[in-house]
Amino acid sequence: MNRTTQRFVHSSLALILLLAIAGCSGREPSYPEQSNTTPTALDITDLKEILSTLDASNATLTYYNGENEETYPANAAIRAEKYITELQNYDMWEICQPPEHWSSNGDCHYSFNGDGVSLTAYRNGFEGVRPLHVTTSIGDNWFRLADSTLAQTDSTQQLSWMLCDTFGNWYNEAQAATLNRSTGTPLAADELDEFEAFTSSQVSTYVEEWGRYVVSSTPISCFFTSLYDDPRNLDANAFITYCPSQEELGPEDEAEFQLVQKKLDWRNAGSHLLALEEMPVPCHRLPRSYINKILMQYAGITVEDMHSDWKAELCYVPETDCFYTTTSDFGPGVFNLNYGEKSGDIVTLWGASSYSGGTAVLTLQKSNDSWLIQSFQAKL
Repeated sequence: MNRTTQRFVHSSLALILLLAIAGCSGREPSYPEQSNTTPTALDITDLKEILSTLDASNATLTYYNGENEETYPANAAIRAEKYITELQNYDMWEICQPPEHWSSNGDCHYSFNGDGVSLTAYRNGFEGVRPLHVTTSIGDNWFRLADSTLAQTDSTQQLSWMLCDTFGNWYNEAQAATLNRSTGTPLAADELDEFEAFTSSQVSTYVEEWGRYVVSSTPISCFFTSLYDDPRNLDANAFITYCPSQEELGPEDEAEFQLVQKKLDWRNAGSHLLALEEMPVPCHRLPRSYINKILMQYAGITVEDMHSDWKAELCYVPETDCFYTTTSDFGPGVFNLNYGEKSGDIVTLWGASSYSGGTAVLTLQKSNDSWLIQSFQAKL
């Protein structure tokens, strides 16, 4: 036997001996684990599990408007836990895949980025779908919130656009808290809820007869139609134009309408007085006592306390002691509350305003069991 043959025999015997030992031990030989690099397609059960453990502690919220993006701490929002609960309460989910021609790069969206998870809600989406892209360390997928067609109350209603609104409202509050943090004590979540209800510009009521919701303005919305450092400097016309009138002149009020036209010199191109049926828009009657009630309730003042003569500036008829407006559309002043602080009996609220074109600051002062408006100004 030559040396080469000897080495081959020895090597073979050694290999056989090792295999025998392994077999006698009763254990499988160990091999390196193979890594699976193919991402997992998350399902709806995965999504609900992700939402059930969502944590804002170390997370951020980003808004991308198609050109620029801004990022703020997710837990800066006073009501961060409320928005997590909203996401968890959405229960009608569907998996949806974007079409090949759709690009998410130019679509406005909100992104939540936390420990090992990213949730991106798109504002416009594709083909009527506003998708949610969920990415984790193990995989990703696209989901949409399905519409609930049987709900009859706001608390149970689920519509696809609500998902992006949840992220948008959460982001707005995180941004406002970060940028407007001052020396006062931040409001608690339930306090912010209370002031949000107090400053709401509109109310939605379900009318069973019509089978739909009807939206109407609230009296406090009149205080968000102009900016002022003192409510006695309110813009009279802006205040009253969309004031929620409880009285509209009808056929039985034709004589009153003729009096109103004569006093206010409302004439058409032919210089004759119009009949109510000829009016292109309704004529609303607002008693001075009604306007004073609104002013007193929210600012502790009356028409007579104003720094300008409202009776001279507005459509006021002494004989009826009423103001009159002619509007048919819906345009209340809006203040969307995002952040607030308290200092003694003063509460300062920051929010988006339809009038200021950006962030407005509403200052309130405690008066017995109510709050009175001290000013409404644009943030400089």
